[in-house]
Amino acid sequence: MATRTYNPAVRVGNWIEDVQLEEDIIKDFQEKKDAGELLIQKTHSVTNNLLRQEKLSDQTENRSLMFGSRINLRHIASGTVLTSKVSELKSLTSSQLKSPCDMSASLMTTPCPRNVFQICSVDGELPKKPLCYGQQFVLKTLPGPGGELSLWSDRATFTKCAAKSRFPVVQLQDDSSYNVVWQVQCKNPLIRMEMEGRPVVVGDPIILNHCKTNQNLACMSQYQRRTPYGQEMEVCCKTFLDSHKAEMEENLWTIVVDSSE
Repeated sequence: MATRTYNPAVRVGNWIEDVQLEEDIIKDFQEKKDAGELLIQKTHSVTNNLLRQEKLSDQTENRSLMFGSRINLRHIASGTVLTSKVSELKSLTSSQLKSPCDMSASLMTTPCPRNVFQICSVDGELPKKPLCYGQQFVLKTLPGPGGELSLWSDRATFTKCAAKSRFPVVQLQDDSSYNVVWQVQCKNPLIRMEMEGRPVVVGDPIILNHCKTNQNLACMSQYQRRTPYGQEMEVCCKTFLDSHKAEMEENLWTIVVDSSE
């Protein structure tokens, strides 16, 4: 029995479906490209928004910290800076920080919307006055990619606490309650009362105290987590005291402005 043969140019099988499928794949790719939804485009968007370089405020002649200053908050012992912890999913689907946003301490110290904060008064204004020890203030992210969110904390609960240490959580939230109010305290507890009312000096070791819970901002270097931006340390709101009732290195921070290092 003779076998029927075909010319190589003859198409057999579901060739029309295969051609249509290839055309649909190319069409979908082009539509995503035009809408900016490709992964490479989203990655560039993150670089241009959340990781773009920002300028810190210039240092004053007397090194006083002023309301309205753009600062980094650096943990002295670990050399990390207070940073918003953006998940990989959120960073690829949003051009700015969204509430609530967890916090961490990162070794990426270049000023960017993730780690630059602005000193604001409790009433939301920016008076041209120095911030003093014991004076209440709000720490906010920058407008635009920063989302103008406030540094927030509260008492720890079973469902709302730091992931590993289980201490009170620190977040960025769009909130105006007493949960976002902080104050700077002197490192030395022996002269803490005498220092109240004096201007905070940029570069000096300080303690950032949460007014509602009376707990201090702390960096837990023993608890680390991998993020899209590298290894970052957990941040919580917990006071750590030594045998002399003085704050330990977990609670010691310093203010960084332009040319203050």
